[in-house]
Amino acid sequence: MTDLLSRASSKFFSAFLTLLLAGAFLGNTILIYASLIPLFTVALALTFSQPSRVIVSRAEKEMALYVDDDAAISLRVEIPDGVGLVTLADTPPKHFKLVGGNNFRVFWKGFGKEIVAEISYKVRCTRRGVYQLSTINWESIHPLFLKQTKIGSSKDALRLIVRHRPLAVRKIRGVRTFSKIPLPSESSAKMGVATTDFREIRDYLPGDPYRSINWKATAKLVHSHKKWLPKVNEFEREGKRVVWIFLDKSAGMSLGSTTKNSLEYAVQAATALTRFYLERDCRVGLCVYGSKSAERIVLPDVGNRQYYRILKELTALEPEDGQKSTDSSTSLRNAVKKCRGHLMGSNPLSIIITSVSARNVGSLVEGVKEMRRCTLRRSTRESQVIVIHVAGNHIAARDDYEGIAADLMELENRYVIWKVRRAGARVVSWNPMRHSLAKLLLTRLRS
Repeated sequence: MTDLLSRASSKFFSAFLTLLLAGAFLGNTILIYASLIPLFTVALALTFSQPSRVIVSRAEKEMALYVDDDAAISLRVEIPDGVGLVTLADTPPKHFKLVGGNNFRVFWKGFGKEIVAEISYKVRCTRRGVYQLSTINWESIHPLFLKQTKIGSSKDALRLIVRHRPLAVRKIRGVRTFSKIPLPSESSAKMGVATTDFREIRDYLPGDPYRSINWKATAKLVHSHKKWLPKVNEFEREGKRVVWIFLDKSAGMSLGSTTKNSLEYAVQAATALTRFYLERDCRVGLCVYGSKSAERIVLPDVGNRQYYRILKELTALEPEDGQKSTDSSTSLRNAVKKCRGHLMGSNPLSIIITSVSARNVGSLVEGVKEMRRCTLRRSTRESQVIVIHVAGNHIAARDDYEGIAADLMELENRYVIWKVRRAGARVVSWNPMRHSLAKLLLTRLRS
């Protein structure tokens, strides 16, 4: 812009000198008087200047949104003095998409009163995270480009908190079902002091006290000539059911684009399951592993405060660099050892959210075995370790042909998943491109 100002001013002075010299050489007074026109124009234009102050304020200071929601951003602009053009730009983050209005405006400030205007536009949040819209840049230009352009900015910040939408599976409540992912209607703890509230009659298991045997129910089985197995009375226990969520943040979770990748859908699943179990009075904890810089442990607790504590950790997660190698100190087994003191004695439900592949199957199997050693199990029929496998190959597929290739790769991946099941975990495969998490959980239920 400095070169443009120099050319503009030199043109006026060149015109003045050309007409003046031509009039003096030819003895033409008309040319001499005409040469004064550009000179007087420059002198008159330099008596006023372009706007020196642009006051910009935002209507809101903080907004909480869900992914794929539209955020309406409003600005109030005041230009109190000067004459000239004013351009103003409010640049949204790179993961936001402009869907309405315009975030770039041009104003003409004349000799009249100050300008007071409203600017509004809409952006779509395509990725979760915490974003800051802090700088609003403006430029003030002289009408004849005879003065240097003034550049400034306004520091009125807007904080945008973008989260994943909660899991909508409320209709499961009250339905007597069996699921690969336990979806309780309320909290149920297997550890703690037994109360007098009767829960159910079940088969005898090694370690049950003899005084809990229901002899009447056992005698009915004997008279019916069924397989003889003592029946015991099960009572509700004090305490809350503990749920641990282990989220993988290694380089393998970055498969996909910047807005849609395995980690984004893993965070979505962790957020949804956290809210789901907390609403049922379970104690939920979080452990993020796979990266030294982003290793997080949130101890189990209940209530809305725990939900926002976990949500804060999940919102700040960023994909790992694909060039980095996974260190053994960031493996699932090492993360389980760090949480060992809180896993022992609580018999928690452990949910591992990762993308199972030949690259991490060894570490995953060791982690599952270490997890089963830390938890108390009264019965080996039902595993308390669940692995949600996020199909990253389908997320990275860009067309139908790559989708077919992703299906073939998932077929080859079955043997790897079988190894994890053999280690004692239940594996649930999730293709986010075809099914939502709520639909996945509902289709896994059977009456």
